[in-house]
Amino acid sequence: MNYLFFDIECANCFNGIGKICSFGYVLCDENFSVIESDDLLMNPDTIFDWYLFKEDSKCRLAYTREDYINNPKFPQHYKKIKSLLEASNQIIFGFGCQNDVATIATECLRYDLDLIDFNCHDIHTVLEKIYEIKGGLGTYVEKFEIPTDGMEFHDSKADAFFTMKVTEKLMNDQKKPLKEILAPYTPFSSKLLRKQKIKKLYANYLERKEAGKNKDGKAPRPLKKITVPSWFDYKRELIEEIERDK
Repeated sequence: MNYLFFDIECANCFNGIGKICSFGYVLCDENFSVIESDDLLMNPDTIFDWYLFKEDSKCRLAYTREDYINNPKFPQHYKKIKSLLEASNQIIFGFGCQNDVATIATECLRYDLDLIDFNCHDIHTVLEKIYEIKGGLGTYVEKFEIPTDGMEFHDSKADAFFTMKVTEKLMNDQKKPLKEILAPYTPFSSKLLRKQKIKKLYANYLERKEAGKNKDGKAPRPLKKITVPSWFDYKRELIEEIERDK
């Protein structure tokens, strides 16, 4: 059994749609010996949110704008990412990974690629439950005294490595197999999150459409039921909307 830890960074999440600019991962065995690790930088094919390169930003990206732009786009990394996430005999982990899993699904949608079908455990949820410590990845890295020399947060590869280290600490502290620790927790499904994301995006689309009809200043009527239209028609609508945001 292998463990795959991954993290992504996005250029922006305008209209609730993340556009990935890096996919970092660490693949290790059950003894947490690293088999493979890399940070796949990519051109997000969109603008970057204004605060991501500010010196004092809490979410400052680890590379320059040019580093991302001068790399291939998501479709050129798709085959590698798909092979990593869909490999057999492994458990996948992220830290606060619900949005990451959903974003990979919507990137497949944006570029008209088949869904990458995988389940991912959010180790953050497990850590909060067991240690009763609130905070992000940096909080746990500090509490667990994990060395950070030569690494920085919001570098996807480094964040994936830190996620691996806090998971290793958890297992050592609990003195149980990782599968046993994870048993009470349900992993995130890329299929389920894609459906939820599409439903939410479509709800937003309908609300804007309804608001546009009410030019007399009246609030749009509340939507009682959201029915997602045919996959092809909605994909076209969503891609057109993404294109307008560029």
